Amino acid sequence: MKKYIISAGILALAMSATAQNEYDAVKFSQTFQQGTARSAAMGGAFGALGGDISVLSINPAGMSIYRGADVCITPMVINNTVESQLNGFSQEDSKFTMKFASVGVVMGNDRGKTTGFTNFAWGIAYNRLNDFSTNEYMEAVNNSGSMLDTWKDWGNKGNWSPMANDLGFQAGLLDRLGGKLVTANDHEFYTEYPGGYGETQSRSITQKGGVNSWDFGISGAYNDMFFFGASLGVQSINYKLTSYYHEDDKANTLSYHYWDFTEKKKINGGGVNLKMGLIVKPTQFLRFGASFHTPTVYNLTDKSSAYIKREFDESTFDVLQDEYDAADDKDQVINPGKLEYLSDNNTYEYGLVSPMRGILSAAFIIPGYGLLSFDYESVNYSKCKYQGSDFGDEDEDWMPFTNGVIKQKAQKTNNFRLGVEGLAGPLSVRAGYALYGNPYKFVSGNKQRQILSFGLGLKADESIYFDLTATYHIYQTDAVLYEGPDMAQMYSYDNRYLNVLLTVGVKL
Repeated sequence: MKKYIISAGILALAMSATAQNEYDAVKFSQTFQQGTARSAAMGGAFGALGGDISVLSINPAGMSIYRGADVCITPMVINNTVESQLNGFSQEDSKFTMKFASVGVVMGNDRGKTTGFTNFAWGIAYNRLNDFSTNEYMEAVNNSGSMLDTWKDWGNKGNWSPMANDLGFQAGLLDRLGGKLVTANDHEFYTEYPGGYGETQSRSITQKGGVNSWDFGISGAYNDMFFFGASLGVQSINYKLTSYYHEDDKANTLSYHYWDFTEKKKINGGGVNLKMGLIVKPTQFLRFGASFHTPTVYNLTDKSSAYIKREFDESTFDVLQDEYDAADDKDQVINPGKLEYLSDNNTYEYGLVSPMRGILSAAFIIPGYGLLSFDYESVNYSKCKYQGSDFGDEDEDWMPFTNGVIKQKAQKTNNFRLGVEGLAGPLSVRAGYALYGNPYKFVSGNKQRQILSFGLGLKADESIYFDLTATYHIYQTDAVLYEGPDMAQMYSYDNRYLNVLLTVGVKL
């Protein structure tokens, strides 16, 4: 049996191999329009409407609908529930958070004219475009495999992973016998144990953060028929991930009681884009809109760390105790019974370019009674790409490889947003529906995201207004308990978000 020595710097090498992937690129590029409570209640379908703070991140031409000033703030509460399915086992977890969905001000300047340039407006708005807050948990008994088999398979096929294989060796979970790797589940690893499977495997994932945008826009109106505008978007990404994987030998057939592998990741950064739009109002009843969002160019910083822990079986502990007692340099031998290793933080900087967006919109308005609005959005996620990393020569192939995987796995999506509003004096009743297409090609089931919404609005007087909205997000996702060339524990989970937004505003 081998002696287990801890080598410094293993985790630093390991994290560079898994710091970024195709899923992060798509995740950070997705946006789901909400903004103010009014906009959220109508599914985010405001591309042809205007007259709302949220239009700075959809179609900035809508600012020139304003004839005066509007200042508003929109806090939001989020309750996310995740139900996981794996091997017939079902688990549910939830997370409750509070955020600001929107804050902004628009100043319109009515020139008192009916022809020529009739109005100008400028605005500044903050809108939350995506939220990553989830708690996911999955647990099942696996009678046919272990994540260690994945690590062994990688190594035996020459696909050596510094994080998996090196740390497996350090934890005493992998060894090399007869020129091939074996795991602690194999009988030949420790002949005192029969080996085999039947471990209870679990994984919990906690995600936090989101994508936020500050937009600075100007717009104008010509003949009160053509409305045009542009906004500079300064977007930020704030993302935190903690992944905890656990295998427990409850059958006592292996050389360990359990082992854990924890990964932590924190990604922060910012980027810029430009949004340009046009609205045409041929009659008082109809409006048509079009807008274009350039790709967002981000500079991101990734800080990662990992932790591995193993608790040995009693007889294995006795062997290790003898090695420990006989060792001349006890600092180079693991503490008997347990192994724990915490890596240093590993920091990398790189760029990410998210895809451009095109939006076509239409609205039918009956003044004093209500309106119906519709948005169509096209986004090609296969155009996401990483650029400009500081990983060094050892990872020079990482970027083209990952960008190639993005092209293979991601696809173009067609997104639809529909909203309706009815007016009854100072009271408004609103409802909406949004359908965001699946950004991946090779997934099973229905992975589209649906958003159902309902809201109420109240004008307290000529200047003060209140809007209250509830939105319900529904979507499915596949994920792996662990991943490898030939094997995977695949599970699916149903995500259900309930968001409640309250907008308080003043129009002058």
